[in-house]
Amino acid sequence: MRTAQLFTEDIVHPITSFSLSNDGASTIAVSCLDGIIRLWGCSSSLANDNIRKKPVFKKLHSSHKSNNYKVECTFTSNDEYLVSGSECGDIAIYPVNLDGDSSNNHDSSTSNEATILKRHQGPTTSVAACPQTKRPWLIVSASYDGTAVAWASQAQYDCCLMD
Repeated sequence: MRTAQLFTEDIVHPITSFSLSNDGASTIAVSCLDGIIRLWGCSSSLANDNIRKKPVFKKLHSSHKSNNYKVECTFTSNDEYLVSGSECGDIAIYPVNLDGDSSNNHDSSTSNEATILKRHQGPTTSVAACPQTKRPWLIVSASYDGTAVAWASQAQYDCCLMD
């Protein structure tokens, strides 16, 4: 805003959620009602002291459904994964390579396989990841079925108890 520059992206479909990566907001994830999560990379340019948005460098859509409900997405605290709810009651955990080359994924419809967690009976619309960097594997989800679930892998939980 200081330089009076505006960068826009016309997605066409309604945005239901967005999340900023934890590494200084270098990546933005946007969940839309077309069932696609779009990832943008942002880089700061010290030469002209503004932020420029790169084009979509990855689209995630193979393992979750989002066409009628507001479905949230969030990065884990270490930015290695993007967690999304789903209208079918699942949780989709997509691996995200933020340091990878974006040129080969530029505006492609790449479908990335995700780890699926099943527990809810209704649409899972809210997800949150633990902000502590020691516990990026701890996730909480909430559903229209009236349940909330805390997710953690047993191996990570056991290691945490020893700390």
